[in-house]
Amino acid sequence: MTGLRRRGRRNSRAMSAVLTGTVVAIGLIACGGPGVHPGGSTPEVSGPLGTWRPPTPAPLAPVSEYKTAVRMAVADHLRVWIETDLVRRWEEGPSWFDAAIRQVADLANQPGVAGIKIADELGYNDGMNSAGKISKFLSSAARALHAAAPHKLLLVDMVVPQLGCLPGDQPAGSAAAACARREQAAYPQLALPAIDGYLHLHAIDVLDLSTYLLSDSTYKAWHTTTGAAQSAAWQEAAKRGWPGLVHLQSRHAFADPGTYRGTRAQAAADFHLYVGIPLAYGAHAVDIWTWRQEYEGKVYSLMNPGMRSNAIWDQLEQLRDAGDVFFTHFSPNSVESGVQTDLAKIATVFTDVFLPAGTG
Repeated sequence: MTGLRRRGRRNSRAMSAVLTGTVVAIGLIACGGPGVHPGGSTPEVSGPLGTWRPPTPAPLAPVSEYKTAVRMAVADHLRVWIETDLVRRWEEGPSWFDAAIRQVADLANQPGVAGIKIADELGYNDGMNSAGKISKFLSSAARALHAAAPHKLLLVDMVVPQLGCLPGDQPAGSAAAACARREQAAYPQLALPAIDGYLHLHAIDVLDLSTYLLSDSTYKAWHTTTGAAQSAAWQEAAKRGWPGLVHLQSRHAFADPGTYRGTRAQAAADFHLYVGIPLAYGAHAVDIWTWRQEYEGKVYSLMNPGMRSNAIWDQLEQLRDAGDVFFTHFSPNSVESGVQTDLAKIATVFTDVFLPAGTG
């Protein structure tokens, strides 16, 4: 995942075996961080990075601690997803990409691993600035991982800026229509028809979708609400047939730096917007960032320091008690108490967890 931070029909049987019931996956998007933004702020649209170059290749991290984390998570009855961003390694060339594939497969082939997340916010300011480039990456990654880690589900998360522009039948001269044109010009590789094309490749099994909601005040000026905009976004995804091409999930960040100071009413409203509405319109999961991660000098987490409960955690417990399934992201390099203790606490609410691959 960058900063703060969710296949096709041929694997539908494997998908239903792994992802049973209603899934609510807790994973990635940051308040003020790159990629998807909270509904109360205006996104920065910087456009595709035509001159982007990948960083100087860095060595892959040792995997022993990640393997230990996988075993501990499985012992706590958590299903595991190996989380990597293969875009950078693919850009660095075949030798680095092949090395990353081998490391990811080494982790993914352990017992209890359900799948692999192969890219974070694919196409959003990561150098993947054309539909052709993204299609080649998806095909290459799927082909390599199917060979190296057979039967593992492949997951990508994507930001789709046009979904925040009240998609549907909008008058040509409306502000929403202008928003859609602006976002398509800024991010042509993330335009709605481009997403259609990627999903028809049948290269991935799961899409974690960010609807790129704008500010409450923007929607008010358009004589609508943020909730109505979220509903319109998910209705558009359904109309385009995405749920029939992939296991479709939503994503949002509920982690806060330090102590969560929101009220129970605020937490409930946020959960309705980012969990309830997507699930009502066909999402199988909500991928919400994150158990614990440092970002821009602050530590963001779902619980208050000392693993104390708060209104966000209470909401998660209520949904879990109602039978929903939750994912979160965890790294053995960022713990509240210890790897074993943290994973045990995670298992009281979550059923699935993303663990890092150490590929950089």
